[in-house]
Amino acid sequence: MYGVNNPLAFAGQLLHVALTVYLWIIIIGALISWVNPDPYNPVVRFLRRATDPLFLWLRRHMPLIAGGVDFSPIIAIALIIFLDSSLVPILIEQGNILANVLIGLGQSVSMLLSFYLIVVIVSAVLSFVSPNPYNPIVRIISALTYPVFSWFRRRLPLVYGGIDFTPALVIVLILLINSYGAQTLIRLGVNLKLKGVF
Repeated sequence: MYGVNNPLAFAGQLLHVALTVYLWIIIIGALISWVNPDPYNPVVRFLRRATDPLFLWLRRHMPLIAGGVDFSPIIAIALIIFLDSSLVPILIEQGNILANVLIGLGQSVSMLLSFYLIVVIVSAVLSFVSPNPYNPIVRIISALTYPVFSWFRRRLPLVYGGIDFTPALVIVLILLINSYGAQTLIRLGVNLKLKGVF
């Protein structure tokens, strides 16, 4: 148990708890926002007060609204995962800065890729059932996938026999990027830890 004798490690544990709680606040707030909740509800007001400062800061520094859909919660989740996977271990281990930053970066990128993989799979499944285009979830999925799909469709012949293979190509690319990009960063960080590189 960390305490007075190891204040940095104790601070790391407290930070981990705080980041975990805040992560769930963002997730719950994002899920509730999809159903157009009552803005005067005390829970909704608390969630917005807790998340709006971070979302506003992110929106000021990068374009996170596309097709009328706000993607700042996704980036906020990735940022929290990065901090929890890099800054928390740095405090607890009192070192291994480069290794933990690489691990945190790899885990954040891997989370974003895994999320996008799920979105692409859901988009591919929905394309077979002709969903209501005004459904908020359908709009979010379309806003996330349409720009990527259209980019590939303009450059490659991906429709054969009336079947669009664009989602399959994107899925393969996501898996490759995750395996050779994000997971490589994580492995590199772990190897640096094993070698004792700070």
